[in-house]
Amino acid sequence: MTRATNSSLPRLGAIYPDDSWVDVESKAVVAEFQRFLPDSVEMVSAATYVPAADNTLDLAIALAENGDIEEAARRLLRYQPCCYAYYCTTISFARGVGGDLDILRRITEATGKPATTTSTAMIKALRALDVSRVALASPYLPDVEQQFVAFIQAHGIEVARSCSLSLKQGHSIVPPEDICQLAESADIADAEAVFVGCTGQKLGALIDDMEARLGKPVLTANQVTSWHALQLMRLPAKLKGCGRLFSGIVTRAD
Repeated sequence: MTRATNSSLPRLGAIYPDDSWVDVESKAVVAEFQRFLPDSVEMVSAATYVPAADNTLDLAIALAENGDIEEAARRLLRYQPCCYAYYCTTISFARGVGGDLDILRRITEATGKPATTTSTAMIKALRALDVSRVALASPYLPDVEQQFVAFIQAHGIEVARSCSLSLKQGHSIVPPEDICQLAESADIADAEAVFVGCTGQKLGALIDDMEARLGKPVLTANQVTSWHALQLMRLPAKLKGCGRLFSGIVTRAD
């Protein structure tokens, strides 16, 4: 749980795979989730175990299917969240189209509450911004990056360019400046937005400056996940310093 609970506030249940295994690093990741929520929304969080292994597509598929996600959702039920969000891009797109919907369905079946995943929210946000061509940046290994591209394109959005750090492990401890530089290098003129995959990336404080330099929306995994959760909670998604998606211009998640 991220902070003392207040029963009068709407509450989001956040679930995430913990691949840092160190409390100070995990807390930094959870704080990034919360950056994109207003003070009027409380968040409680539960982590799922990630083994010390290379972050391959096969590992992501196994973690999508082992039952840990819905078990974490059940643990959070005691705090009565009104909505759940699964903060992980890779594990939610690893099985292709529909794999993300299977995860949110299982969460809802286990809890009776609405849910989203990062990959679900990513597509919703890109469509809400009328993005038809996107540039991608991520820390992913090549097999994961390939599935990342395929998942987005299968939803009718063209990937203009994709750049990755190809890291085997340590995704949640990538310096923000490094992923920022990669994201800006991935951008090309006819990309209508830049999306940064992986909820381990902590770019919240940099989004506005990146958008000013690139002249287009910059979306991150944590940003879109919190945004869509607010949509499911029927709450306004308008926050200063959180990019165009939170400017108040975007009000739908079709």
